[in-house]
Amino acid sequence: MPGIAGVQTHRRRFSVFDIVIKYRTIFILLLLVAVFTIINNIFIHPTNLLNMLKRMSYVAITAFGMTFVITLGGLDLSVGGTAAIVGVSLALILGMGVPLVLAIILCLIIAMILGSINGVIVVKGKIEPFLVTLATMNIYRGVALVFTGGRPVPIVSEIFVQIFGNGLLFNVIPAPILIMAVFFGSTWLLFRKTKYGFYIRAIGGNLEAARVAGMNVNFIKFSTYIINAVFAFMSGLILAALMSTGLPAIAADLPLDAISAVILGGTAISGGYGNVFGTLGGALIMAILASGMSLLGAQYPVQILVKGLVIIVAVLIDNILKARS
Repeated sequence: MPGIAGVQTHRRRFSVFDIVIKYRTIFILLLLVAVFTIINNIFIHPTNLLNMLKRMSYVAITAFGMTFVITLGGLDLSVGGTAAIVGVSLALILGMGVPLVLAIILCLIIAMILGSINGVIVVKGKIEPFLVTLATMNIYRGVALVFTGGRPVPIVSEIFVQIFGNGLLFNVIPAPILIMAVFFGSTWLLFRKTKYGFYIRAIGGNLEAARVAGMNVNFIKFSTYIINAVFAFMSGLILAALMSTGLPAIAADLPLDAISAVILGGTAISGGYGNVFGTLGGALIMAILASGMSLLGAQYPVQILVKGLVIIVAVLIDNILKARS
């Protein structure tokens, strides 16, 4: 009988461990909120929470797009450069007197071209996505710096700034939060309720099996990088609106933050499994860390250090999950 009791205890411990791992994003969120609230109760004030969500909106949107890429088994480090080019291009185009709607459409086309460049090189060149997007990250950033001479370009449209940055719904909810909510819903539907989302998971899980099943693997890969660029495009618009300026050096940390959010949310870094709700939770964790450390007076280098540690912990958890599988 003692042996049976030991087995039951082991199973109970196993179940508790599995629950903690499975819902780790929720546990981490609750823990961070509790800790920062105890340290400084200003953290949980509605104004601070809304500002926190507003500041993390563009990170979350980028992370939603990154969920597709990482689930596919890829990576995209160029999203920060894409966002910078979008902001700079919009400012320059508006400065030429082009109507706002047309300027936004042109910037969308530019972003899609940048995404297609990544996709073509990854698919046709058969080069690792990490190396491709590491290169294009620097190329895109360099293009933004060259076209502006490294100087900020003011945005002349107040309507744009209100719609994508400083506007409020019911004088309460910031516009970027609403945009983030729309992109979250669209991402979840595309990822969970369409064949495209199924193909993404299938290809990331077993590439050869997907080929045998008749999936157009190259097209799915190519289109995923374009979709990811569209998400980076929206992040670039929000950043430009929040700053009221096109800044060529902006969004340098965006790839790191987005990847951290995706991995923290439970998406497998090796591909095959993605979690859109988890990505949202991961983005919230990054936002809470940034807001909490700012309230504590932590300097930027310390925040970068913490983000790096967060990525290591997330990857370790991902490895534990794969080992137990």
